[in-house]
Amino acid sequence: MKLSRQISRLIEAAVSARKHAYCPYSRYPVGASVLTESGRIFAGSNVENASYGLSLCAERVAIFNAVTRNQSGLKALCVVGSKAMPCGACRQVMVEFANKDTELYLVDLNPRTRSQAITRTTVFKMLPSPFDPLASGLLPAHPQSLLRESPLPGRRKARRGTRSRKAMGTSSRRAASEEGKR
Repeated sequence: MKLSRQISRLIEAAVSARKHAYCPYSRYPVGASVLTESGRIFAGSNVENASYGLSLCAERVAIFNAVTRNQSGLKALCVVGSKAMPCGACRQVMVEFANKDTELYLVDLNPRTRSQAITRTTVFKMLPSPFDPLASGLLPAHPQSLLRESPLPGRRKARRGTRSRKAMGTSSRRAASEEGKR
């Protein structure tokens, strides 16, 4: 399979991230990377915890890494490991930030032969009937707009660095009371 320079870099980032996996319980290191619509690449590795439910898969670490840097549109993803395949939770998270054309590269690393087999598919082929927050009415067409709205309807947004008169009066009385005690 002929890969573009960008996809080769995406795979290299996931291979490199895999080296940093924290997996003392499963001993199953996985690396992942995402290519955003803006052309940036973000990587992640699996991070396990003795309380297994608190562990994070490499795919989600990579996606969250991109999202926390305001890069939520995914163009391609890559998962690297021995027979690596995204779990159901990771597939659902991928769908949240992907579109129908988002490519997914699954790289099977064989440690014995030091070879790699690359399978190319799409996120939506991996999870053909996902839970869709847009179709269910939970999110508007542009969910980022929710972050700009006031958190509680009917309440005015307080300006940064200002306090209500009541709070200011309380502070002034408290200060005067403290001065009187000295």
